Amino acid sequence: MPVTSTKPSPVKTSGLTAKLRIVGAFASLSDDQLRTIEPFFYESKYDKETVIFYEQDLPQDNGYRIYFVAEGCVKLVKYSSEGESTIVRLASIGEFFGVTSALSDSPHPFSAEALTNASVLSIHVDDFRRITQQYPAIALDMISAMGKVLWFNYATHNQVVKKSEARVAKIILYHLKRDGAADMEDGLQLKIHLPHDYIASMTGIAYEESVRIISRLKKQHECIQYMRGGRIIITNLSELRLVAQEQEEISF
Repeated sequence: MPVTSTKPSPVKTSGLTAKLRIVGAFASLSDDQLRTIEPFFYESKYDKETVIFYEQDLPQDNGYRIYFVAEGCVKLVKYSSEGESTIVRLASIGEFFGVTSALSDSPHPFSAEALTNASVLSIHVDDFRRITQQYPAIALDMISAMGKVLWFNYATHNQVVKKSEARVAKIILYHLKRDGAADMEDGLQLKIHLPHDYIASMTGIAYEESVRIISRLKKQHECIQYMRGGRIIITNLSELRLVAQEQEEISF
């Protein structure tokens, strides 16, 4: 369960240019341009499992802010009335969240919780509108990123004809492409952790089934290693791709 202690208040911090540089939406801006928008941003640091905002919170409750992950990872999650959770997606370094609620002045459709210790930059929605008017490329890059999220949701939730193994393999390959990996002696280690509850939520399978499929990918297909906490090393990329393409009746 998430930590419910008092959330840290946004702090005005100098020297944010390097952190803004890693945000995908600002990739087209020069260092000089980043310095012009830096004064509009605040930084907050969250301990693991701390709630940033709750589902159905109003934007005004959190200062009409739009959020960008500078360090760590944030999970966007929905809870049922029985307390069961479904992870909508993971926002890793360089990604944003809370945009649609801030822009439309509507309740947040999910809760945002720090999956790891995290540093999050935020900006007031009015200041965000000002900087996108000055630098329209920011808005275009964010629209493109939202489009990729929509495609990801379609690919993972609607392809019910796919075998569960194929859907799980596609999740791993998606995050390899999105978040990248570090070259290790035994393979490619994903830069983001993919815990079983996230894999289960995004593929529409039970938690226990996620554990079984990961075990098969490791022992039967010999294409991954899975360590505690969701750390994954891809040991055979070609085999993982073959698993992902099994019974691919739907094309894009």
